[in-house]
Amino acid sequence: MILTVTLNPAIDKFLVLKQFAVHRLHRLDRSEQSTISAGGKGVNIAINLKKLGNEVIATGFAGGHSGHLLCDEIRRHGITTSFIFSEGLTRTNISILDQNNETLTGINDVGQNIPKEDLRLFMDNYARMLHRVSLVVIGGSLPQGLTEEVYCELIRMAHNKGIQVVLHTSPNHLDAMLDANPNIIIPDMRSYHELMGKPCDGITRFLEVGRDLLALNPDTRLVVFIHRIENVIAIGRESSYIMRPRQLQIVNMLGYADAYLAGIVHAIRQDMSLKDSLLFASAAGLANVESINKDLDDTAAIHTNLSRIDMEEI
Repeated sequence: MILTVTLNPAIDKFLVLKQFAVHRLHRLDRSEQSTISAGGKGVNIAINLKKLGNEVIATGFAGGHSGHLLCDEIRRHGITTSFIFSEGLTRTNISILDQNNETLTGINDVGQNIPKEDLRLFMDNYARMLHRVSLVVIGGSLPQGLTEEVYCELIRMAHNKGIQVVLHTSPNHLDAMLDANPNIIIPDMRSYHELMGKPCDGITRFLEVGRDLLALNPDTRLVVFIHRIENVIAIGRESSYIMRPRQLQIVNMLGYADAYLAGIVHAIRQDMSLKDSLLFASAAGLANVESINKDLDDTAAIHTNLSRIDMEEI
């Protein structure tokens, strides 16, 4: 059983328009698309993990009618939910895909303010769930009222039970969490391009920063930079790799990182080698970006895509 933690989940509103422009009224026609789904990093990963055949529990905070909608949508995928309901409403995130201009615009709400008492309830619930799971995935941003120390404590609690942790969050959170030693670190570099106080973009910098992270964290065995889909960089203790997809045809980048994360977690659960795990994850990410939908639609495409990933050891 895999546990995904999303402290700041969302209802995702996804609009696919032929052309988006400011200062005008848009009325969707039949060729355009409007969808609502459960969202937030850990939630998206949980849904993709379930589509890959894994048993998953999703936890975090929720609030109000949008929080009930969130949990209903997650359960619709056959995933067990164990969210703590807190004051306020689960946030709504809006993404607008402009097909003509090939742009993706995101508007992410801040999220709930979590009181200390609700945090205590969550931590107690998390401790109980650790008896049922063998791997924890922590993903996404922090809601108002919480600091990075919450993530650190979640990692420590899992490690005390001998459970590995995969961490996917923004670099502006990561710097304060390195002492907790997550086993796999996949920074979310969409908005911030600094890590450990240094600029972090490009193959050379990814390799340098990844190796610095491994040197600082004895329990961390893998760091992966995935936001440059044309050059995914994985830094391990014994070997490092670049993955490059061939004949890439991007339809939609929304959900790419979540598909990649689900792919690598699934591969680890299947006891694949590091090389095979990275190839499978890259193929899952490729299957996602070549589909209009946020979640993995066609898991069979992953196996087809394996032959399209070029892998170079560096």
